[in-house]
Amino acid sequence: MDTYMIIKELCDEKGIKMSVLAAGVGIRSSVFTELKKGRTKKLSVPTLEKIAAYFKVPLSLLTGEEDAVEGRRNELFRKRKLLFDLSAKATEEDLDKLIKIVDALTSE
Repeated sequence: MDTYMIIKELCDEKGIKMSVLAAGVGIRSSVFTELKKGRTKKLSVPTLEKIAAYFKVPLSLLTGEEDAVEGRRNELFRKRKLLFDLSAKATEEDLDKLIKIVDALTSE
């Protein structure tokens, strides 16, 4: 998967527009247009680092050093493990609330 598609997928997952990402990392949104159209072949490492930090993903996911699918699986696993670890400390009432929140988010 190319860099543009990886970034677009990350934006879609977070429900943000690429222009919001651009503003968030301090670049022009036209950078993504140029990347999409192939007029720019790759982004600079500092720009990729900012994007990786914005999404809290490893830089290797954006540079193609890590298989994108495997990288996303690893990230999802890490997040699920974190939720599981946090739930071990939660009361039954907290867990009931969390289940309602997750159910509301996933039923849309």
